[in-house]
Amino acid sequence: MKTLRLLLGLGILALIAGCETTGSRSTGMNSSRGPSGEFRGAWVYDPREFDPDTVVKNLKDAGFNAVFVRLSSAGAAYYPSKVLPQAPGTRMDYAQAYADAGRKYGVEVHAWHVCFMMHYAPAGDVKDAIRQGEVMRSPKGKALRPTYNVPVRTPALASNRALERDAMVELVTKYPLDGVQFDYIRYFSTSVDYSATSRAAFEKEMGGKVKSWPHDVMDGRLKERYHQWRVSLISSTVRDASQAIRAANSHARVSAAVWHSPDIAMNDYAQDWVSWVHDGYLDFVVPMNYTPKDERLTEWIENQKVLVRGKIPLYAGLGSYMLNRPEQLHRQIDICRRQGVDGYVLYSYDDNAKKNFFSTISN
Repeated sequence: MKTLRLLLGLGILALIAGCETTGSRSTGMNSSRGPSGEFRGAWVYDPREFDPDTVVKNLKDAGFNAVFVRLSSAGAAYYPSKVLPQAPGTRMDYAQAYADAGRKYGVEVHAWHVCFMMHYAPAGDVKDAIRQGEVMRSPKGKALRPTYNVPVRTPALASNRALERDAMVELVTKYPLDGVQFDYIRYFSTSVDYSATSRAAFEKEMGGKVKSWPHDVMDGRLKERYHQWRVSLISSTVRDASQAIRAANSHARVSAAVWHSPDIAMNDYAQDWVSWVHDGYLDFVVPMNYTPKDERLTEWIENQKVLVRGKIPLYAGLGSYMLNRPEQLHRQIDICRRQGVDGYVLYSYDDNAKKNFFSTISN
């Protein structure tokens, strides 16, 4: 009996010591341990806000193995570029700085490119683009500024599509990056684009005139044909850029941040990302599954898995900015693991995420 009591006492002491050393893990604060080879990434929205070396080190220490840095848009770049003007406040070559930090800490660095949005474009470039008919317009002919309060280049113009390709190719040839990611690779709503440029390009494709513009393509007899044409423009942008990227750098992986629902993506935004997966344009895909609701996240991932069918890795984009407590994020990471997706990417790296989430992941 004395031996039994001694063993029990030692066991209790060991349990107490274990709780003290593992901290929040004993209270369910941490997510389950991830599988070997799990992809763990985070998006960095603005490279100017943080020191690149510090960002990558913090991510490495928290158990991440990849970072997606917004390095360019269709308006400006955060590095010396021959394709795009330089964004204001660019104090260093952020592409090189992140590439260096990635090699230093063993973390993958992927360039995040915002397609068609003229974010941080010089005022003169914005005026020229509007004047020369290079931007999307509303049915009433107004140049639209839906996101970042900047105009959006129209995919109907071949030179705009080529700009996306050239900007992304430049990134993977000039810098030792692990990949490049399409973002906003879509129309931003069903209400665009009804510019004169788009009309001319559609009529050329169709081989005839649209009698009542924009009514015929909005609600009339050409509505579906116009929609499918818009889909083809976005898909051809992905195809052409992907082929050029791979030809320029066979080691760079091509990915896209896409709408969580393929049906909504296709019907509302002309984004046919499931076809991109099966046509081989992407090396992995990251649906933006931003929701605080676990049931909704589970439903979205289940649907995405069925459609991707294991063709390429599927990484779940998680909206940590929508969550208030670490345990919420841990539950979502656990959902990803139970669903068998290949990893996750958090939106996004910021002071709140560092303070409330990163210190409790690390597994």
